[in-house]
Amino acid sequence: MSLKIIYFGIMNASTSDDTHSAIEYECILSEPRLCKELSIAAKSLDIDVYVFSAKDYNQKTGLLHGYRLIDKSWKRQQVPLPDIVYDRCFYRSAEDRRESATALTDMNARKNHKLLNSRLPSKFRVYEALCDDIVLHSHLPPTNRYQTFNQLLDAINRYSKGIILKPAAGMQGRGIVHISSERFKNQFLVSGRTRNNRHFSISFQNITFLEKWLDRFIGGSSFLFQPYLPLSDSTNRPFDIRVLLQKDADGKWKRTGSAARLGQKMCLTSNLHGGGHAEAAHSFLSNYFGTNLAERLLRNIHTISGHTAKCIEKNFGRFGELAFDLGIESNGNIWLIEVNAKPGRDSFRLINDKKAQQLSIERPLRYARYLTNRVSPTLITNHSFL
Repeated sequence: MSLKIIYFGIMNASTSDDTHSAIEYECILSEPRLCKELSIAAKSLDIDVYVFSAKDYNQKTGLLHGYRLIDKSWKRQQVPLPDIVYDRCFYRSAEDRRESATALTDMNARKNHKLLNSRLPSKFRVYEALCDDIVLHSHLPPTNRYQTFNQLLDAINRYSKGIILKPAAGMQGRGIVHISSERFKNQFLVSGRTRNNRHFSISFQNITFLEKWLDRFIGGSSFLFQPYLPLSDSTNRPFDIRVLLQKDADGKWKRTGSAARLGQKMCLTSNLHGGGHAEAAHSFLSNYFGTNLAERLLRNIHTISGHTAKCIEKNFGRFGELAFDLGIESNGNIWLIEVNAKPGRDSFRLINDKKAQQLSIERPLRYARYLTNRVSPTLITNHSFL
C-alpha cells in the first residue's frame, strides 16, 4: 500500500525565474548537491521534493511555483503548497528575511504546513539560554555584546591571550578577528578574516589607531566578544569537532556523524569555507591526544551535544536537526563554540563517511513523514544519541 504523498518544499533565499536554463538555475542554488540528493532519496519514500523561494509565491492568487528535479534537470512548475518546509535560506539582507517570513505566513494561512526546524534566535540569546543550564555553563566561553571600545579594551587587558570579536549573526567564519596586546611594545595585534572571508593580519601602534580601525570594521553591525581560546593542534592548525544530530522516523534525536574540521596554520577558524579540510574525528583526536583520551573526549562531546539539543528545544521550540561545533584545548577542556540550525554535510563527504552522508539526507525526509502523521508533534526526551 502506497503512502500519502508529502509535499516537501526546500526554501531558498532566491531561485531563478523561467528565463533560466536548468544549468543556470543549479549554478545559483546555494546548495545544489543537497537539493539534488534530497530529491533523489525522496522518490522511494513517496515524498515530492521541490525548491522554491518567497519570490516564487503569488500572495494574490495563492499559487506557488517550484523547481523539481526531472531527468537530471531542474524544471519550473506550478506546485502544491508544501506540507513540510525545509528552510535553507541564507539571507543577504533583513528585507529578504521579512519577505520570506511574509510569504510563509500567507502560505500557512491557506494551507497549514510544518517547519522541519524551528528558527534559532541571535547567537547571544542562544548563549544566554544555554548559560542557564548547569551542565552546559562550564563549556561556554564567557560572551558579551560589543557596546563600547573601552569595554572591549578592558577585556583585551583582562585576558592574557586577548579576545575574539565576531559578528552576532555571522556564518562561515567571516568577520572573526583576534585582538591581543603586546604590552611591552605598546602595540595591538589584529588577525582574522574579512567579511569576504579573506585572511588578514595588522598591528597598531596605539589605542587611537585601533579604535578608528574597529569603527570602520564593525560599522553598524552587532558583534560579540569572548576570551581567545587556544583551540589548535600541535602544528598550530585550528580545529573543532562538528557533530550532527538529526531526528529519525520516530521523532527521536540520533547522532548522524562526527568529523574533525581543521583550518590552515596560524589561522583563526577551521571552517571549510575558509580553506579548511576535514578528517575522521576519532583518528584525528587519537593522533593528537592518544586513543584512550580521544575516546573519552568523543564520548563527552557527544553527551554535551545531546544535552544541548534538548536545551535548545526546551527554550526555542521543536527542531529536526542541529549541528554543534566544539573546540578542545590541549589540556582536554571542551568548549561549545557554535550551534547551527542549518547545517551542511560537506564534512562527511570529505572524510568519505558514506553512512553519515546517507543518513544526513534520509533522516530529514523520514522525520518529515513522522511530522505529517502527528497532529501536534510532541518533544520526545528519551533519546539515545546513537
